[in-house]
Amino acid sequence: MTDFAGQVAYYACHQVYLSRRAFYIVVIDISKGLEEEVRHYDTDRHNPEESLFHSWKYKDYFHFWLQSIQTYCDVGNTIQESTEARTSFYPVIIVASHADKVKEDLPKAFYEELQKCLSENKSLKRLMSPFMYFNVECPPNELSPKQQNAIECLRQCIVKTVERMPHWGEFIPLKWANLEKVLIGMKKKGRKVISLQQIKDFKNVDLPSDKDLEDGLRFLHEIGQIIYFADEKMKNVIIVNVQWFVDGFKYIITDEKHLARIKSTNKLINTGRITDIELTDIWENAGDSPYMYIEHKDEILPYMDKLGLMTEIQDDPSGKTYYIPSMNRTELTDNCKGAINKGQKTSIMLFHFKSYLPHFFFFRLVVNSFKKWKALDMEFFCKNAAFFMVADASHYIAIAVNKTSIQLQVFTAHKDMNLQSECVIQIRDTLEILINDITQTFHRHIEYERGFSCTYINITDEDVKYFLKESEIVGIKTITGKEERPCPKHVLRNPHDINKYKMMQFWFN
Repeated sequence: MTDFAGQVAYYACHQVYLSRRAFYIVVIDISKGLEEEVRHYDTDRHNPEESLFHSWKYKDYFHFWLQSIQTYCDVGNTIQESTEARTSFYPVIIVASHADKVKEDLPKAFYEELQKCLSENKSLKRLMSPFMYFNVECPPNELSPKQQNAIECLRQCIVKTVERMPHWGEFIPLKWANLEKVLIGMKKKGRKVISLQQIKDFKNVDLPSDKDLEDGLRFLHEIGQIIYFADEKMKNVIIVNVQWFVDGFKYIITDEKHLARIKSTNKLINTGRITDIELTDIWENAGDSPYMYIEHKDEILPYMDKLGLMTEIQDDPSGKTYYIPSMNRTELTDNCKGAINKGQKTSIMLFHFKSYLPHFFFFRLVVNSFKKWKALDMEFFCKNAAFFMVADASHYIAIAVNKTSIQLQVFTAHKDMNLQSECVIQIRDTLEILINDITQTFHRHIEYERGFSCTYINITDEDVKYFLKESEIVGIKTITGKEERPCPKHVLRNPHDINKYKMMQFWFN
């Protein structure tokens, strides 16, 4: 059982834990109103100034947890329609705690209130079932028979849920079980990271052959026992203590001793940048066995890069420096927005996510973009935008995020430089490959549509009311000698014209 830490510093790491081979208990304090802002009750964990979570209400966190479960866990195929199946196959158990602190009639209506706060999101509502909902009391004294019975009903639900998960009773090779025992034993002995060769050298245990070893390790990664990727840079390294790895990232984000700020400025930290010297200071003073982080630094950092947590900034004037997107709390300045207008620019292409855009998707996209393009001045990096440039600096790239879309705009440094369609299309295709690579890591495939805004928007602006699918624009027929055509999305309300040519110029041959 894994108890997710409540601090927002951990949230970017939740992808490490979430798995389709698990069920989830979402616990909600029923004594707090769903419309109340969490930071008023818990400033230590839920008051990250200027961050995404600063003004979140209890209903926002409930929505967030269900979205996270749906994103990483392929739960859609496990849901059946029968009453018995609903009791057994839903992987989400909802527990409303502190029922002893509210009026007697509230717990009965609380389930309906939770459903209402999900609005029209039918896919999230399908994760809920009244048969998987429990009110429990948390008095300071001993539980009464009634309170004990509520806990027992919850326990029985857990048992039934586990037994009827699709993979329950699934056979696995005995050698995989032996491998798991070996890794658990190493963890108990204090090992945090081991090499693939150390497993191969293990004697007196019937372990998988070299050919099958990666399959066994991937299985143990999927059930949350270890962290392992078969990528060329990481396949020889296995993280056997998952919590220790996550804590390593947490120490960077929280930095309770302000070790990074001693040698840096708050401005540098608040823009998501941290130097290698500052990182070393933090890890040398972290946890019970701090030097273990320094000892395994070269093995840990590629994993953090792979998971989209942080990446090295090449050629940074501050020396060896890392960028951590989830730390950046700054807004995109007017000067940065104005830079787009100094040269030639494309319209903003939108990768609009049909159901929802997963939290931290943008952070992973930015980290992966560092591998394709060089960062523009780091002043152009904020909590919802990142700017890059191609190798010859002829084209600049703005990537941004809002509630529903990843936005892409390409521009030049000044008017004397022209946009080249070939380069713009290559940038578009590269970014789409990165987006597709990220969506494939989710157990439930997240789908998006490519298109544009039917009215002019600036980078980072919301576009949900103005999004036009690419196919809708392509289908618009132009009248000879007239470029403007009525917008098919706004015929009755706020009718306006769109310019098909200007909208799609440079993006297509």
